[in-house]
Parts: sequence; structure tokens; C-alpha cells
Amino acid sequence: MSSLSGDEQVSRISRKVAFLAVIVILFYGIILSRLFYLQIYRGKDYRILSEQISVREEELRARRGLILDRKGKVLADNRSYLEVVIIPQDLGDRDQPLSSLARLIGLTREEIKDKLNRARGHPPFFPVVLVSDAPYEMVSRIREYQRPDDLEQGEMVLKGVQVRSTYLRLYRYPELFSHVLGYLKEIDQATLERLSKEKSPERERYSMGDLMGAAGVESAYDLDLRGIDGVKARVVDAQGKEIRDNPEIASLAERGSTLPVDGHHLMTTLDFKAQEEAAKALGDRRGAVVALDPQSGEVLVLYSSPGFDGNRIMGEIDREYWKKINLDENKYLYNRAIQAAYPPGSTYKVVGAFAGLETGIIKPESHFGCGGGLQFGNRYFHCWNKGGHGSVEIIRGIMQSCDVFFYNVGLKVGVDGLDEYARKLGLGAKTGIEIPYEQGGLIPSSEWKMKRFKQPWIQSETLSIAIGQGYDLATPLQNARMIAIIANGGRMITPHLGKMVLGNNRQVLRTIETTVGPPFIKPEVLDLIQKGLIGVVHGAGTAGRLRSSPHKIAGKTGTAQVIGYESKAARGERTKDHAWFVAYAPYDDPKIAVSVIVENGGHGGAAAAPVAQAVIDAYLGESSNAR
Repeated sequence: MSSLSGDEQVSRISRKVAFLAVIVILFYGIILSRLFYLQIYRGKDYRILSEQISVREEELRARRGLILDRKGKVLADNRSYLEVVIIPQDLGDRDQPLSSLARLIGLTREEIKDKLNRARGHPPFFPVVLVSDAPYEMVSRIREYQRPDDLEQGEMVLKGVQVRSTYLRLYRYPELFSHVLGYLKEIDQATLERLSKEKSPERERYSMGDLMGAAGVESAYDLDLRGIDGVKARVVDAQGKEIRDNPEIASLAERGSTLPVDGHHLMTTLDFKAQEEAAKALGDRRGAVVALDPQSGEVLVLYSSPGFDGNRIMGEIDREYWKKINLDENKYLYNRAIQAAYPPGSTYKVVGAFAGLETGIIKPESHFGCGGGLQFGNRYFHCWNKGGHGSVEIIRGIMQSCDVFFYNVGLKVGVDGLDEYARKLGLGAKTGIEIPYEQGGLIPSSEWKMKRFKQPWIQSETLSIAIGQGYDLATPLQNARMIAIIANGGRMITPHLGKMVLGNNRQVLRTIETTVGPPFIKPEVLDLIQKGLIGVVHGAGTAGRLRSSPHKIAGKTGTAQVIGYESKAARGERTKDHAWFVAYAPYDDPKIAVSVIVENGGHGGAAAAPVAQAVIDAYLGESSNAR
């Protein structure tokens, strides 16, 4: 029991209540005093200050991450540059600043107004770029007239004009890697609206005026490469002059500023030396070269000719150059490696061999006689060897690319059988490579023709597709994967260009991997096809000239007729056949699979095979795996 009396307990509680009351009164007294100070004593000052100052945010561009080849060689970098911008809401009386500015930057008032008019949909504080990559002399002239005393009194009036430093992508080997790396373009309103409708989390990473990847790995890995822009907050008065001598305002600016975060680096699977050799070997001819690691699907080479210079279509775009690469018949922007679908020619005979052997329709000992062609109905289907090949079995059929042998295989397997096994080898569908705009090619079937033309399949059409003509269409990338599957023991792979995402110190942040499927080709079937492909180079085959390589190459030539030029009366460069060659090496331990197309190049063994050899020799080296 408590020893205190009732009066003493009441007295103690009263003292505690009184103490708490004093604390509460002091607390509210401090708040009221502060409110009185801010709203009554300094209210007029702060009201005037709020009406006369504003916070302007200057964007601090993050540097885009580097793009590297598989050995760390820099393919895409950044360079700093200066650009002249104008803030529409700061212009005031437009006529005077526009006239002054036009004299300094070499544009007419009408050209400047046109840039401003095109930006009308942007917020008024949004900077409009007038000159990208401005030369030093121009910047010096502008800054000379931007001293505080001259803003109002000088001959030149440049209100709203700023010079800011930023970064621009620099492609070190522009035409060599143009299609695989891609390029950057300014994001448009339609793209922003699409991201918003899709409720994509990516939307917050983009704003009007940003550059984003438009093709190639720049597009596929844009979010990894782009970084996060920062903000430099500046407090300015009613005249637009920055206020620097007020500690409270300086603190406000500091709190509103954020530093940019540079983008991550991307190490690709590309091999610089092999890509360089592909370009040298192809020269100024139109075509494409694709090389894969057959075991993993890593893309070692992805080259399309002709290429373009991505440095000239960013920032201040070279309009004449842009017009040329868009409208020229050579299609500079066309990535032939993944977008162009060609008749595969005799490279498609790999499909016929696979289908015939796998189904048991033909046996290793099956022979067909070739006397130079095959009579089918009222039409004679020629073999490329007018003298004929005599009695031909599967290995010799592949090795010497006998058309008559594969006419017979096609008739026995049928159009739908060829379709089934072509698709098992990855033809007729996109490969799944991560870069955009890939085309799927075309492998016909009886169902496809009925849907497309409302007509039944005709048997004679099977003879054409059996040798890679007719409706058959394949991209160089698809053909590269097909031959890679034969090389790696019959396992499906997904081509990919990204190897690792790296931090600023090149530490590994993420490894990019794809799965490799289980074997799906019978070993005895694979063995026969591989022996035929080895014979193409090392037997009495159609690419014997490649025996000069120090590496053990197996491959298949192909010559594809140009669709639309059936008339022999038509002459000229673009009426010649396309030249194909697919290959892998070393054939006893495959490390590289290659696909080459030379548009209007003629025979595959003469035009395309030497390109493949150059790439293989460059990648494997002159001494490794030599015979």
C-alpha cells in the first residue's frame, strides 16, 4: 500500500499536469511564433520573393554505356559536345533575340522559327535544340554576348538562349558495325503514348527529346545502356538571372539537383577481327555474313553490306546523307543479315537429306540416276550439271549438289514433309535473336498455298522447292543457325548478341545466357549429312578451293535464281544469281558456323565460299586447329 495520503497524491498529479501544460504551451508558442515570423513579419518579403523567383531545371545527360566486342574492344563510345538551345518561355519579344541569334549561328530567322514551331507541343520551358555539336567559334560568339550587362543593353539580345554541354554517341567503326549496333533517334510522342498505354515501367525512363535505340543492340539493350539523367536546379529572378548570393535559395537549388547515373556497359558476343575480315572479303558487293558459335548460339559476326554511318544521323542530321541511305536502291539501312529473305538454293538440300533419312524414306544405299535432268509431266527439270552425275547416293548427292537426286527425294518426302523438317532446323520462323526487325522467311506447305492462293499444291512445285527455289525463302541468320545445328550434334540454339552487362568499372552485373536444346537428329543421320558436307570441301565437291584453309571446313554451296528475272533476255548486274555458302569448322570440333550471301554474285563456290573461309581463318587463327 502507498504511504502517501490522498491529498499528497492529488498534489503530485496536479504538479505533473501543470508541467505537461507548460510543455504544450511552449510547443505551440514556438509554432505560432514561427508562423508569425514567416507570415506577418517576413510575409511580404517571401511573397515578393515567390513571385519574382522560379526554379529552372537544367538537364544533365547521363553518358550512354559503352558497347564492347567479346574481347573488350570498344565499338561504341561517347564524346562530349556543345549544343545551342533556346527556352521558348524566356524569349519575351521574339523578334529581337531571333534576329540577334540568327546572325551568330548562321541560321535564318525563318529556320529558327520553324524549329520553335515544331516544338509547340512541348512544355514552354522545354529547351529546343537549334545547333547540335556547335563549333567552338560559334559558342565563343554566343557567350561573348551573354554577359549579364549585355543581356539588356548590348547590341545582341540573347534572352532564352543557352549553350549546354552534353554527350553524343560515337561509333568508332561506323560502317563495319552499323546494322548490328544500330543507331539512336529522338523519341517521339507516339512512342511515349504507346509506352503509357501499355503501362510500361519503361515509360518513366523516357521523356520528350531523349535519344533512344532505334535498331540493333542499341534498341535491344536500350534500358541497360541509357543510364538516368540528372538535374541541375537553378533559382532565377524575374529577369532570368541566377540568384547565387542567398544561402536559403542556394540550399533550395542544391536540394532540387540530382547527379546523372551513367548507363551500364554491354559486352557483346561479336568478334572484331572476324567481322572486319567479313567486310574486307565481301568488299563493295551487296550481301551479308553471319557467324555463330554452334555450341552456344553466340553471334560472332553479323555484317550487312552496304553499311551506313550512324554518327551522321544523330544530333544535327546530315540531311543529304539521310536522303541517300533511305532512297538509294542499294538500301543502306536494310539489315540483310536478318531482314532479307532469299531463295536458299542448294543450301536447302540439307533439309531434303535430313527429311529423307530421318523418316527412312531414303536409305544410305539409295541411289538415283542423274543424266542431266528429270522429266516430270510435260516439263524437263534440269540438273546444274548438264552432263549428269550418273548413279548418286546421299553423300555424293550432297557433295556434288546433284539436283536430280534431290528432285527424287523431294517427290518421295512431299511438300509437307519438307516443311516439317525445314522447321525443325529453324527455317520458316524467326530465330528469336534479341534485335528488332527480324524476318521469318518462308517455307511453303500445301496448307499455306491454299490459304495464300486458294489453290491446291501441284507436284511439280515440289521439285522446285526441293532444291531451294520456288517459294522457299531464308535469311542469312536462319541459314547460319541451320548449319550450326548440323555442326553441334543436332541441338537447337537461339542466336544472341548480348554476352554480359557490366558496371562502370567493368564488373559483371548480369550474364546473358540462352538455353540449348537436346539433340533431335539421329546420330546415324547426322553422320551421313556431315560426311557429305565434308566432301563438299575435301572431296570431289563444289567448294574444293577451300582446301587451302589451314582449318577443317565442312560446308554447302548454293546458287539461287533471282525472283522476277526469269527471262533470259533480261541482262545486267541484278539479273545474276545470288551466291550462298554455309559452313562450319573445324569439322571434328566445331567452333564456328558461317552463312554468306552475295547478292547477284553467281556461283556459291566462287563468290561466297572465299568470304566464309576468310571469316573462319580470322576467328580460329592461322595456327589453331590447323591440319
